[in-house]
Amino acid sequence: MDSRNVALVVAAYVLIFVAGFLYGVSYSADLLGRSATVYAAAVISGTDSGTLATVTAQVIPGTGRTYITVNPSAELDTQESARIAASVASKLAGKSIPVYDILFTIDAPTPIVGGPSAGAAMTVAAYAALTGKKPRQDVVVTGEIRPDGSIGPVGGLVAKLHACADHGIKTFLIPAGERYVRVAEPVVERESPAPGVVIITHTVQWKTVDLVALGKKLGVRVVEVSNIHQVLPYFFSTK
Repeated sequence: MDSRNVALVVAAYVLIFVAGFLYGVSYSADLLGRSATVYAAAVISGTDSGTLATVTAQVIPGTGRTYITVNPSAELDTQESARIAASVASKLAGKSIPVYDILFTIDAPTPIVGGPSAGAAMTVAAYAALTGKKPRQDVVVTGEIRPDGSIGPVGGLVAKLHACADHGIKTFLIPAGERYVRVAEPVVERESPAPGVVIITHTVQWKTVDLVALGKKLGVRVVEVSNIHQVLPYFFSTK
């Protein structure tokens, strides 16, 4: 191959590279700056009470990385959940060109956000930001998000359900298999074996709570979900 042909081949490769780059930029230009917010249920650190946090996903220029900011603070497993959530959401949205980053911001009225329970909510927020769809604000999902899109179990569901009811949430999505949960209730017994003598005994009694039945009493529909595909219709349906 003479020098002229070599130059033509090099020029062709350069044109292909530039065209591909420009296509990627134009393909993702409409994504940049998009954001979406959903609610996530959490248990207040050091208590048995629940609360709602806001989870916001924003698409920013980048190279396919994931960032997370939690106010006031987070544990390491929450950061790993953010990475998985971004990956799953990108696949669901069909946005695979790595010319953007996803920034998650979680604002919670609790000192520490821990555990993977916000993973499903982060996935919904990221999917909404990537597609431009507006998620419903009267639906909350809790559960670990796994790389294959399945929803894993979490704790504190009774407290989270009460938090949803307090905030006017209509539908609470929980991991499949967790409709019935065991909760501990403190029991205080007093005995008076002799005049002026009182013996107080503190014990714990376990009982099973049906979250669907409890939800009906609180005005919240509780639905079990196995994967993110079952979650999305609840957030983006008009019904």
